[in-house]
Amino acid sequence: MARPVVFYSPHADDETLNMGITIAEHVAAGRPTHVVLMTHGRVTGALAAINGTTASGYWKATHNPALENYSPLTAEQLAEARMHEFHNACGQLGVPASTRHVHDLDNPSSGDTLTYDEAKSVIQSYITQFPDADHYTLSDHDIHPDHAACGQALRDLYNAGAIQYNVRFVISMATRNDYESKGTTIPGGGWKDTPTDATITQRVINACRCYAAWSPNTGAYAVGYHSVAGQFDKLLANPFHYLHYVNQ
Repeated sequence: MARPVVFYSPHADDETLNMGITIAEHVAAGRPTHVVLMTHGRVTGALAAINGTTASGYWKATHNPALENYSPLTAEQLAEARMHEFHNACGQLGVPASTRHVHDLDNPSSGDTLTYDEAKSVIQSYITQFPDADHYTLSDHDIHPDHAACGQALRDLYNAGAIQYNVRFVISMATRNDYESKGTTIPGGGWKDTPTDATITQRVINACRCYAAWSPNTGAYAVGYHSVAGQFDKLLANPFHYLHYVNQ
């Protein structure tokens, strides 16, 4: 049997936006593919946009919940909507429910952000469970602290000898945009992972659609697109991810 591979996604949408091509390729290759969601994603500017307290860059307007016949969301209701988007997107990428794992590291009782120690503890648990696995997460160079925490934790576990197989790091779209806007070289010195065929491309397109679904009466609020619509559009216009090796 093929060795497993584990992808660590800090937030719902990272697995699609920043790792979707690579996830779909591993599924297509017949590898047991696990996707670990680290947080419920309560902290996002999408909440204010959906609730109509700020203009929505995705909607190009300001929502009016009363007129649109839905109630403003609480942070917990938003988190529930994000979980639906995550599971629907993973299904489109070909990841079965049995290999999707959801943690709650932004629970208000433990703090609203994902810390290095929290990320390291979760990753260690999957190293123990799958000792022959490869591991992927976002880069330790990432500009988002939650993303960087996952990358730094995975890097340090590898350097400490806890992982015997491969680790890979993905440059997030947000980090790529930041470096490109400054005209500076994207860190890591890695390579592009592009879809190997039209089926992979279509899986990623369909996964992105899960984050664009708007139907408040059925609990769909397009949270992903209200958060980072431009990043999704950029991926779909030219689908690839930047990856790099450990310690690069």
